[in-house]
Amino acid sequence: MDKANQDSGFKKGVWIKEQQGMLTMGAIDGPDKEAMIVPDELCTRIFAFEEEMMSALYGSHRVPFNPAIVDIEKLLANLKARFKEVEMKISFSNPQNEEFQGDYEKIFDLIGTLVLSSISQDAKPLIYINASLVQGHLCIIYRDSDSVSDPSQLTKEMKYIRTELKGEASYKKTSEDRSYYDIMIPSKT
Repeated sequence: MDKANQDSGFKKGVWIKEQQGMLTMGAIDGPDKEAMIVPDELCTRIFAFEEEMMSALYGSHRVPFNPAIVDIEKLLANLKARFKEVEMKISFSNPQNEEFQGDYEKIFDLIGTLVLSSISQDAKPLIYINASLVQGHLCIIYRDSDSVSDPSQLTKEMKYIRTELKGEASYKKTSEDRSYYDIMIPSKT
């Protein structure tokens, strides 16, 4: 199975159903609507998982999901996990415990593109991402230790921040080897 198909399972959805005494499953949005039998060893794990799912859905510690809110701390943790081979120093500040409304995928992909612009086969600099929520805005200061990222290669992304995310972005150079991106993305209201 190729990686693209593996990544899309939970995003598009899968169904699991007991039929004729067997656990079956399939892709909700799959090209074929056939049911596949779940192997016995996976059934054992799924039944244990089902108990935990029921607790998450109906238990006393359940947490409602609001699709408009982006958990920036989770986004940054997922980014660090995605680029685990890259050394990153990530900080996040939210002194007023503000909620940020936006599109998780767009912000994740944008920061991921910045990280990719800093790394190559030859260079794996230390990457710094300082994020904060201030007055309903996500503020991000991004830099890499060797100033590898080239703003001329990211003009499309800078325009995207301004037009699609209704934010602001600039690239600042403080010395020959010190530069950073300053990005502000307003919360959708």
